[in-house]
Formats: sequence, C-alpha cells, structure tokens
Amino acid sequence: MLCLRATLCHWASQRFLTHKRLARDFTIAIDGPAASGKSSTARAVALELGFGYIDSGSIYRCVTLLALRNNIANISTGATDLIDLVNKSSVDIKFQPSSTRPAPNLITGRLSVPDVRILLNEEDVSEEIRKPEVNRLVAKVASDSGVRTAVLGIQRALARAAETRSTSVMGKEGFVSVPGGVVMDGRDIGTTIFPNAELKIYLDASAMARAIRRWDEMNSSLKQARAADPALAATDKAPAEYPSVEDIARELEERDYADINREHSPLRIAKDAVVIDNTAMTFEQQVYSIADLARDRMGLERKHDDL
Repeated sequence: MLCLRATLCHWASQRFLTHKRLARDFTIAIDGPAASGKSSTARAVALELGFGYIDSGSIYRCVTLLALRNNIANISTGATDLIDLVNKSSVDIKFQPSSTRPAPNLITGRLSVPDVRILLNEEDVSEEIRKPEVNRLVAKVASDSGVRTAVLGIQRALARAAETRSTSVMGKEGFVSVPGGVVMDGRDIGTTIFPNAELKIYLDASAMARAIRRWDEMNSSLKQARAADPALAATDKAPAEYPSVEDIARELEERDYADINREHSPLRIAKDAVVIDNTAMTFEQQVYSIADLARDRMGLERKHDDL
C-alpha cells in the first residue's frame, strides 16, 4: 500500500468559541467538480475550526505524476505497473498554517490560506502536480478501480489519525480538550470515503468561473517561476503548454463528464449534502458559511451571521 504520512497540525484556535459539548469526532466532507475551490476552501475551514486537513486530490495527482514520469500514458494497459509504482512510493502531506486563524491579507484583503506542501518520495512536487499535463491525465488515473482501491484505504486511515488527536477549546469553565476533527475534499468523500460524515458540502460553480480560477492559479505559478528563473522572467508570454481560459473551460467540462460517468465512485451530490454554488460568492463567504454550518451541528456558537 502507498506509504502516506500526513503532518496534520492541530492548534488551539477554537479558544474563540463557546464550547458546549462534542459527543464524537467531527468529519467535514467537501466534494465538487474540478476547480470549484474545494482545496483552498477546505484548508481555510480547517484552520478556522482548528481541524486537521487532508488533500485527497493531491494523492491522485501524485499518482498521475508517477505515471507521466514513467511514460505510462495508457492507464488501462499500464494500471498494474502504475499500482506497483504507487505501492513503492511515499507521499507526505504537510499542512502548516501560518497563523492561529484565517486572517485578511493586508494587501489583497482576502483570507490567507494555510500552505500545504506535497512531497512525493521526499521531493516537493506541490507546483508540478498542478501543471496542465497532470490536469489532463488525472481523471483517467482516478477512474481506475485499482488505483481508487489503493487510495481509499489511505484516505480513511489519514482521517482516523487526524480524529484521534485532540484540540483545546475555551469553554465556559476554561480550556476543554475535545476530539479532533478533520476536513477532507475530493469528488467522492461524502458518497464513498465518508458516507456518514457529520457535514457534507457539495461546492459548485459555473465552468467559466472555474476556468478563470484555474487560469489565475497557473498564472500565479508562472509568476513564481519567473521570479526564480531570470531567463523565463525575460519573456512576457506564457509557456506554450499553458492554455487559454476558453481551452481550460472545455477541459473542465470534459473532466466533469468523465468524473460524473466513471464506473467507480462517480462524482455525484450526496443526498444529505448542502449544495453551495460559489460562482458569485467571495472566498470569505464560502469559508465562513461552511464553518458556521459545522458549528451549528457541533452545538457551538456561530461567528459570521453578518455575512
């Protein structure tokens, strides 16, 4: 089985809450299509609530990167070789928030999102697994039943590990130790990985809104690369492999179709999920609305009724 170690940071940010009673560990499952903002939202929600965070999609992206690096372009015929590579590899997910709670960036005014670094065989591949060539192949990799079976056990084990930890909450009688919670995002978390999750969210947005976000993400990575490489900084043009917003929108629609129609664990809305269309929402609105939904179900005081 893929050796996956997760550095899940728990902290006492919940001291800002009025604690009543947490009867059991709390799991938040966030599902949705590609580029709907699942990962950044899940990270910020985890930080807001003092929960652990597991980037489910990064596991499949690491597997996809393994396929690309080993020239396994045809997943259907190369699945056995790919799974063998997975079983010999390690992935380390490091979630290291920079502050005790999400805080507005002094320049942009947006919430700061805690950094998550993804290490494949001890190599930091956080940027590489977000490149276009990985985006194009990851749906095929994730649709393979053998790959999904290998990843399924890892996801559940990581969540159990996160939930066995505790965090300190300021209650009416001082700090109280309560069970740790976990936020996990993906495409089948609420339907397959954790069908009994205490809170299920389906995060959605229009294809064009998601395409613009994905393009912004690529552009940000390009700016970072230019800052590190003087030769690349000399040009004002994006590399040839970077698609246009329209191309990205088409790719996302193709990815949606593949995810919805795959045989194993297709993308679908859980019957008891709360659907949030964030096409016209700010990042703060979606983060705080999910955090307050969780607080409601945990019997804690809401913090953002003013949004």
